[in-house]
Amino acid sequence: PRTTPTRDMPGPVFIDGEDVTLRTLERDDLDLLHRSRNDPAIRSWLTFETPSTMDDIESFYESTVLGDGNVNLVVCIDGEPAGTVVLFDISRHSAELAAWLFPEYHGEEYGREASELLVDHSFSDLGLHRIRAKALADNEPSRGLVRSLGFSKVGVARDAVFQRGAYRDMVRYDLLSDEWRTS
Repeated sequence: PRTTPTRDMPGPVFIDGEDVTLRTLERDDLDLLHRSRNDPAIRSWLTFETPSTMDDIESFYESTVLGDGNVNLVVCIDGEPAGTVVLFDISRHSAELAAWLFPEYHGEEYGREASELLVDHSFSDLGLHRIRAKALADNEPSRGLVRSLGFSKVGVARDAVFQRGAYRDMVRYDLLSDEWRTS
């Protein structure tokens, strides 16, 4: 793994992988969140339908990133922010995993590596027993990613989200710590 990022980053390195660095999400990253929540190529997969103002993003940062113990990390490739990977709804034994990357980073396995690093941290360092994930039924790249990490499909929430003019199913997955394998 690389020992240092290629440029100064707003937050400290939390996990350094082979091709991906995960660093803390900082206030200086609010533009990154603002861009993602309003980017048509990203927002509908994240199930955001209305525009997000910078005030909305600041409120999210204050209440969610700073306030409730979630693990919010920026995915960096060659020192450049490329997306986020997050653990949220963390309880004593479980959490939910979510991730997104800007479209220019799709198809390069960066999302898989970032998710794998956080899943490994969840089981190895946080001592979690179960990690959940979900994806819209028509989001095959995300569904393929969680399956590639060993997650099992546990159900479908039918017509769970209204997206792009229609109700869409949400597929739910989970992974138990004793099922986790490291690559």
